[in-house]
Amino acid sequence: MGGKEILYISGHQIPDTDSICSAIAYAELKNRTTDYEAVPIRLGDVNAETQFALNYFGVKPPAFRDTMQAQLSEIDIDTSYGISPMTTLARATQIIQENHQNSLSIVDDDQKLIGVISLSNITNSYATVWNDNILGRSETPLENIVEVLSGQVVYMPENPRERTGSIHIHAMDHINEVIGENDIVVVGDRAKAQEETIRIGASVIILTNNAHLAEGMEELCKTYRVTVLRTPNSTYSTARLLPQAVPVRFLMTSEGLVTFHRSEDLDEVREIMASTRFRSYPVLDGQGRVVGSISRYHLINTPKKKIVLVDHNESTQSVPDLNRADILEIIDHHRVANVNTPSPIYFRVMPVGCTSTIISQMYFEQGVRPSREAAGMMCSAIISDTLLLRSPTTTALDRLALERLAPIAGINVEEYAMAMFRAGTDLTGKDPIDLLTADVKPFDIEGEKVKVAQVFTLNSHSLVNMEPALMETMQQLRLQQGLSTYLLVVTDIFAENSLIFVDGEHAEEIAEEFHATLEKNCFLGVGLLSRKKQLVPKLTAAIGRAKEKTR
Repeated sequence: MGGKEILYISGHQIPDTDSICSAIAYAELKNRTTDYEAVPIRLGDVNAETQFALNYFGVKPPAFRDTMQAQLSEIDIDTSYGISPMTTLARATQIIQENHQNSLSIVDDDQKLIGVISLSNITNSYATVWNDNILGRSETPLENIVEVLSGQVVYMPENPRERTGSIHIHAMDHINEVIGENDIVVVGDRAKAQEETIRIGASVIILTNNAHLAEGMEELCKTYRVTVLRTPNSTYSTARLLPQAVPVRFLMTSEGLVTFHRSEDLDEVREIMASTRFRSYPVLDGQGRVVGSISRYHLINTPKKKIVLVDHNESTQSVPDLNRADILEIIDHHRVANVNTPSPIYFRVMPVGCTSTIISQMYFEQGVRPSREAAGMMCSAIISDTLLLRSPTTTALDRLALERLAPIAGINVEEYAMAMFRAGTDLTGKDPIDLLTADVKPFDIEGEKVKVAQVFTLNSHSLVNMEPALMETMQQLRLQQGLSTYLLVVTDIFAENSLIFVDGEHAEEIAEEFHATLEKNCFLGVGLLSRKKQLVPKLTAAIGRAKEKTR
């Protein structure tokens, strides 16, 4: 990976506008003030309201992530040494030695993997496949021979012979009994040896020690279609080097390859490595191109991911395997819950209406002016969480933050809020399951498991025809999830009231806390806007009172 260490900024599960926008805005601040590469992430789908804000300010939604398990993309791997299948064995060996590699990837013209050659492939070949016709069997190109010998072409016929024969050294009388047509023959400067080799019909003669072709031999080579090479190497060195001209495609392993992709989890990589015995493994990108290699030593002491939690501080609302990560900071405006950390962290929880209010303070405290995009995200979050400063959770700090951020974002707050709410509260054609799960939070009250979903609308009467389906779906969810009570709060932003649908236990007691009458499992919460500040305390009191009656 290299470069800066990644720091993930994460809101809660089933993210709302504050959760998404705060993560984006805080990531910008961390990128401008720290050495981390801060990356905002989301743990669920972006809702319609949030998508409007993202589209308006031209901001991409955070990448979805549901695990803190490390991936290959997040650790350093070895550099890729992808070589052509026609690369000489000599060159491949040199690359392996110079770069301290165990193996090399063989790739096509598009850098896609076609095979692997390892040190074991090379060493085993000397014991099993080498003989005097190795160049013919491997269909070694002439270019490879010239390369390994540091040679030059002295003569090339228009129609050269096929190099299908064996390798020989002209070192004895009666050579015609040993050398055959299309053989490759190593000779010196003796004219007689050169002539005999040519007339036999060798495919290639190799002149060692930079010897010259004897007078009249070039015409003879033309007649017999013999190729002539010259090399500065001795006869011994030439004979030793020739087998190393073999192209790596002849020795590579192409079947049963084990590869990994950059997106794979390290735990899965470890498991596969434990069941195989390769010393290194090619790593591919999304297009199947080789980007590097990995060995077991890369997986030793893999550091934990680092994460900042925004808009929540409960492990149950965070990424499921939060324990895999190191929590560095928590920025929130909710009650303090149950996140445990092994060491001290920066913990900033304030009784304000929106997490982005806190983050805006952090910008200004550090003398950093947010970009238009970051300011727009924070404005959107504050407008959403405070219902345009109408919610009882609204504080003077929220008002001040919105006042300071709006000019930077370049928005008319009232006009922008109406457009955003209109985009996010259109319930036309909504499926009951969407209304009940888009923004829902779990609570443990007096030992009972409760969930409260909330949707906002500009017209609560649009739900009249959906009530039977809503109640049926709510009951199904409650039973499936083992809850005692499931509530749906339908909040009319500008009427500043909420319809509260209740399924399960304590419906009468909950309605009584609001001094309301329950009708068909529904009652009107006058002035109810805030789930956190207005509903949950009364819900807690109602369940507590009901439990007291049974004691």
